[in-house]
Amino acid sequence: MFYNIHTHHNASEADVVFIQNLYQGFEKDITGNKMSMGLHPWYLDADHLEQQWESLENNAGQPAVLAIGECGLDKLSSTPWSLQLNAFERQIALAQALAKPLIIHCVKAHSEVLSQLKHVKVPVIFHGINNKLSIIQPVIDRGFYLSFGKSLLGFNEAILKTFKSTPLEQVFLETDDADVDIREIYKSAARIKNIAEKEILLQLEKNFLNVFDRSWKISPGCPEPNC
Repeated sequence: MFYNIHTHHNASEADVVFIQNLYQGFEKDITGNKMSMGLHPWYLDADHLEQQWESLENNAGQPAVLAIGECGLDKLSSTPWSLQLNAFERQIALAQALAKPLIIHCVKAHSEVLSQLKHVKVPVIFHGINNKLSIIQPVIDRGFYLSFGKSLLGFNEAILKTFKSTPLEQVFLETDDADVDIREIYKSAARIKNIAEKEILLQLEKNFLNVFDRSWKISPGCPEPNC
């Protein structure tokens, strides 16, 4: 199976497992799907934050919701920083309470995001990685997962170096909002790593199961996974 960890498109392909992201419309029927939902920093509304939060909180516990996010911090967004921090902190707490992984949106704010995640116990996936290694190395060192997408189809040597340097045990692949085939991203990933595509397939399946089978789940009253 091919695993598409983050997409904004709905698709139905027998050999692809995908997690579709919602940043609004949390009340829609998602039964039978695999979803993530979260308050994206671009779309936060200061006048309606409580309504946005209530809608997310009321729906994020559904079994079809595998992860909280994408959520995070974005220094290029026009959304006020204090509003971004407020929403991000709430979503970290929600993920912890529900024992669901976090999918992170981070633009030019890696140190700030990592600071917010200092005590997080659930798995964390930074999505849409397109940064040079010096920026991403602290994320790798924390043991978080990195999800790469269409950037692997280009020829930016800095991004390719980042991917080469990321342990395969911490890698996911995605299409995000791009009109590309996840299979092509897998092929490119295997070529960049100079390994067989089957090795990518098997390891990413293992990563998916490690994160989403919830074997690490935090028990009520227990501060650590699996205690």
